[in-house]
Amino acid sequence: RGQHHRHDGGPYGRPPHGGGGGGGYDYEPDQRRQSHPPGRRDPFGDGGRGSRRGDGPPVRLGRGGGGFSLDAVVDRLCRPRADVADEMDRARRASPESFASGKAITAIISQCGRRRQMRIALEVWRWMDTAPGVTKNVFHYNALINVCEKMKDWQQALDLLRQMDREGVVKNEITYSSAISACEKGGNWRIALELLTQMKERKIRPTAIAYNAAISACEKGLNPKMALEIFDEMKREGVRPTVVTFSALISACEKGQQWKLALQVLDEMKATFGPNVIAYSAAISALSKGQQWQKAWELFCEIESSGQKLSVVTYNATMTALEKGLQWERALDLFDEMKFKGVAVTVVSYGSAIAACEKGHQWRQCLEFLDEMTEKRIQKNVIIFGAAMSCMEKSCRADIAFQLMDRMKLEGVRPNVHIYNSAISACARCKLWRKGLELFEQMEPAGVKRDVVTYNAVLDAVCSQPDLAERIFHDGVARGFYAKVSRLGTQWLELDLHFLSLGGGETALRWWFEKCLVPYLGSSNELSSVKSIDIVTGYGKTRARGARKGDDSMRKRVRAMLSFMNVCEIEQSNLGRIHIDKGKLTTEVARNGGRIIFDARGYEQFKSQEGLDEPFEDTQQFVRPRGGALHDRRERDQGLGRAREEGEI
Repeated sequence: RGQHHRHDGGPYGRPPHGGGGGGGYDYEPDQRRQSHPPGRRDPFGDGGRGSRRGDGPPVRLGRGGGGFSLDAVVDRLCRPRADVADEMDRARRASPESFASGKAITAIISQCGRRRQMRIALEVWRWMDTAPGVTKNVFHYNALINVCEKMKDWQQALDLLRQMDREGVVKNEITYSSAISACEKGGNWRIALELLTQMKERKIRPTAIAYNAAISACEKGLNPKMALEIFDEMKREGVRPTVVTFSALISACEKGQQWKLALQVLDEMKATFGPNVIAYSAAISALSKGQQWQKAWELFCEIESSGQKLSVVTYNATMTALEKGLQWERALDLFDEMKFKGVAVTVVSYGSAIAACEKGHQWRQCLEFLDEMTEKRIQKNVIIFGAAMSCMEKSCRADIAFQLMDRMKLEGVRPNVHIYNSAISACARCKLWRKGLELFEQMEPAGVKRDVVTYNAVLDAVCSQPDLAERIFHDGVARGFYAKVSRLGTQWLELDLHFLSLGGGETALRWWFEKCLVPYLGSSNELSSVKSIDIVTGYGKTRARGARKGDDSMRKRVRAMLSFMNVCEIEQSNLGRIHIDKGKLTTEVARNGGRIIFDARGYEQFKSQEGLDEPFEDTQQFVRPRGGALHDRRERDQGLGRAREEGEI
């Protein structure tokens, strides 16, 4: 999505010779370069860097037949152990008039920026301090600040602004635009906005480029509200927004989880500029994060029908929206289409496709995609392996999950906490509690820090071993992961399980009744003052764990455990909360001598009869052709239309 921050005129609309407005070069095509066949490697080794786009003739500085080749000078400056001062003196002797005007130095610094040679640019800058007759002007500063922008060195850019103040060099709109963009790329959005304010205080009218950079800075700072304020100010000041402006604003909405606002901005852009694939891609990504796969699919079809060439970013964003919306088959169809049409798939494309396999429990296709990546020499990262591990977990293939961890070692990818969590969860699903415990104990010696998901996963794995589960749960409490599970007040008692796994919830419920409530259960005075005893199980989005066999859920397990404790509940409308009948609880406690007795064996028999904890039957596996395919979308779209008519979506 970062593509929308670049356009043909460079990040600040400067002319291609990089002089920040100081033109006057003589461009003399180098006949040697024009003679070498197009598409082949440049025999002179600079990759065609003589122009901003890398496909034009090299620049010669100086008039008439004299002067020097800019590319050749920068080539020599970039050589190992090059003496920058000697090379600059040599170039100055070859074209004294271009150095006298300052244009040659501006061009050299700009060329260093295009080659990402910050060190060389700074050495040229230091040479200027000692070279007789050389005075730094605004164009020189602009060129070096532009290098800072390319290198994301916002601190060096600010140092140059302060140096300009000390030297009395007057800043212009390009100076500020470059510095704002350097802060944006360096992730310092607050200073970027301070520079925009300073620009206006100094009566320098911000251009669209400066506003665009400031909006992009807000995007990176996850501040869509501020981005929208800058956009409104831009229009008030009479600065016409560009496609880049709208794309940056939509991206800011996406990062801020504001999909409705993203659609409003997109509609405003379409009214002025028509469809734009970069803006549409950002809007689709915003819809993906907002779990709005239907609207994302509509936007994809809309931009596709406009005739614009779809980018890999558009496809990737749409695939992600579909897989997050559990439309895994449609996502894989789109991936097939990408490959069939020859779209250059990326590691992100495979990540979305593997995530779709997870939703459909398609572990064979997942392995096929991993093999494809190996054949295409697309390097797999920890995110790819994480998605594949999650697929094996959901498919109850712990055996393959272990093999993937071995494969990671062979490919030099270090497992992170998410890899271990998926492996432990796979052990829980496959009833391999010893292996799950082994992985849990391996983490800290391997330098992988456990998180609350780790504890939830291992409690799922070992919940059939009550003593072990309670010990691990106590460790989680000591580390602060379960600090807010039990809330005991003078008038209310509450157990909050909504963020625990099913195994973690079982362990916490036993611990709560057997340990935490003992002071209350053993004292009639304590219990009589309590007005409410509740257990929060969560419901709907707060318990989104995916489908489970036997309609398994935290609520179902808690109610079953309470029945095997002979604890009664009071029916009420909130499905995410269970309200305990205090009167009957008091009677049961008194009957048992001040405690609660849990029939653990009866509960395990209940789970066995209901099929809880049993893995799903193996889902039918489908493997798609490696070269991709075109699919008839009408059938799936008709199904979408019927679902809308019936009010299902």
